[in-house]
Amino acid sequence: MLGFTRKDVSRRAKAAPLRPLAAAVAAPSAPPLPLDLPEIASAERFVAISTPAGDLVANGRVAKFLVDLRRPESPRVHFVNGNFTEDGEVPDAARYHFDFAVRVLGIPEPLKQFNDLTYFKPGPKRYAAGVIHTYFRGGAAEPIYGLQFYPQDVVSEAVIPQVLRLVKAKIGIPGAGFAFVATGSQQTTATVGDELKAAGLENLTIDVILGSIQYLPLNLGEAWGYLRIFPADQGDLEPTDIPVFDELPLDLSVVAGVITRAVQDSNSHVNLKSKERGTPNMVLRNAAKDHPRLAPWDGKPVHFVVKNDDFLLAASTDEEVAAKLKERNDRPWIPLVWEPETRLLSYDEMAAGAAGDALKLGARFGSKAANLGFLAHRTALGRADQPGTPSNEIKYDLVPRGFGVPLSFYRNLVEHPPNADLRKVLTSLIEAEKAGTLSGNERARRVDEVQTAFLNAEIPPKDLEAIQAKLRDELPGVKKIKIRSSANAEDIPNFDGAGLHDSFAANPEKKDNSTHTCSFEVDAEDGSEVKRKVRPKSVACAIKGVYASLWNKRAIEERSFARIDHATVAMGLAIVPAYDIEEDVVANGVIITRVINARGVFGYSLSVQEGNNLVTNPDPGTYSEVTVAALGLGDEPTSLTITRFAKPTREGLERTTPVLPRERMLQLVVLAETVERAYCRAKPSYYPGGDCGFVPLDDEKPKSLDMEVKILANDQLVFKQVREFGGR
Repeated sequence: MLGFTRKDVSRRAKAAPLRPLAAAVAAPSAPPLPLDLPEIASAERFVAISTPAGDLVANGRVAKFLVDLRRPESPRVHFVNGNFTEDGEVPDAARYHFDFAVRVLGIPEPLKQFNDLTYFKPGPKRYAAGVIHTYFRGGAAEPIYGLQFYPQDVVSEAVIPQVLRLVKAKIGIPGAGFAFVATGSQQTTATVGDELKAAGLENLTIDVILGSIQYLPLNLGEAWGYLRIFPADQGDLEPTDIPVFDELPLDLSVVAGVITRAVQDSNSHVNLKSKERGTPNMVLRNAAKDHPRLAPWDGKPVHFVVKNDDFLLAASTDEEVAAKLKERNDRPWIPLVWEPETRLLSYDEMAAGAAGDALKLGARFGSKAANLGFLAHRTALGRADQPGTPSNEIKYDLVPRGFGVPLSFYRNLVEHPPNADLRKVLTSLIEAEKAGTLSGNERARRVDEVQTAFLNAEIPPKDLEAIQAKLRDELPGVKKIKIRSSANAEDIPNFDGAGLHDSFAANPEKKDNSTHTCSFEVDAEDGSEVKRKVRPKSVACAIKGVYASLWNKRAIEERSFARIDHATVAMGLAIVPAYDIEEDVVANGVIITRVINARGVFGYSLSVQEGNNLVTNPDPGTYSEVTVAALGLGDEPTSLTITRFAKPTREGLERTTPVLPRERMLQLVVLAETVERAYCRAKPSYYPGGDCGFVPLDDEKPKSLDMEVKILANDQLVFKQVREFGGR
């Protein structure tokens, strides 16, 4: 958890030094409290030495403890003043147990030995380190005080009650409730449950805690806009609205901020975009029309703030909301520069040179296609016939075969002489959007007009023939392919474009109709746009469907928010075999190479869902399993902490067991570490001046990677994409 163990930061090699916690509050009035306190005598004293939580549950406050067990007959409990300052700065001794132990206890052990003796060796401990974390369960006015260890701590069952009894005895907060909160799956209590109960400690886990908290901040920030409680028509929402939803829509328009009643998938496209664009996002489980903190503001202009421990709604004015929108939009349009290309390149052809050269092909093919070329590179995941690569070790290709279609082919279609109607309506939409004159519903009407024109357009015959020939060469005999978007306005620095565009399946043997026109068919199950299919299911229609999705309403709105010049966008294609062509998909996963919503947690975030239900765009009423992998350094173990179990179907119950075995999850983490290190070496700007061997462990790195993976019924993994992610 936050600052439990100090990693060996000497391996950062020119990386920025560790910063004091931004969340730290100022020390209380004179006299200031010392760094080391022997007890916490009141709730006020706890607040004075604690900082807002920023770990696995960004709710409540956190204070550290260290128990010196070197003399078993006289153990000593120390509480760390996290707001202690020297020369106006919070020193490492107030942030890390090791530095605290060096200064206060004068310990002789070096860092690695301290970590081993405190966290990573089973059996009796020389030191015990942990935190007190407050949680407001069920909307209670008073918190429960969770006593917990580092997620990677292999603390034995016998030691847990021994240490926690000592810590609890030194906390004299009148009427306080206490609990042991297991933060790692290895922290079991099967034989000591009665001891914990006798000591006045509830026995809880992180997922139980999360399931009982009314308020969860997902992205901190502030906004000015109009609160809309359960809006009837999502199409009416404007960029100045702050909607309250029961569940988060799959294709939410750009809004000023979001509140949901249902728990959101932290790795869903909408939440990741909220983080990247800096718009506040939160969960309020008891949100309702008559909620006392929401109801007075319904339909009114407000100042909305999402904080770690609470949210704020305060009065604003129409003028202030308009001024804030103008301030946000008062930036020049940013043109996207891309390079012409006439070749169709397979991912192996992209990977034939240096890994960095594969990434640079994003300027010609869009980053999704180019990044598949990077994944196929021998320094990343490679191929099964390349000795020393992960694919070779695992005995099959981890990256799909296929090829990229360059951005130029999109431009060729738009400029193709028979497509004059398309050019006319597209130019009109771009001009109106850049003028800022479109309402949400008018934008939707024009989108329908433009997308219909794309579906009725003609692909230049020579381009279509080239694509079909490349299909025969690269994917011979494949009966079902997936044509995926690879726009120049997605998977780029500071704008990942996740979930903005559509992919379509196609049958290479399927013929077009006599007029060469196509149509969208919407899945009748829930009517969501992500379920669209093309008819007929030909290669040409799938291509035109993907091109049309460059102009999805949500894509336009996100580009406008980022001030990306719509006149300069183009769509490339990433063509692969359908993932379920040989085996059913038994699970989908997303890996973010940092812990979302946390500071000081060295690890990755993993979301996994059972079946072919997506993590990124989950079916309504479902949510994925969320796991934090706290990474080990050297021979330290990697721990897995499930913060929420999956709910695969709307009607079904939440699972009580993980979707994937522990060994499979650890394998995903190792593969993701390999990819991140390779990406770092291939693209120096990803981790400027840093040691790429250390990059997975740096929670302060400026960027992270977002990977999507499918798990098939034959136990094989398919890494379907990787992109940069700029949020936290």
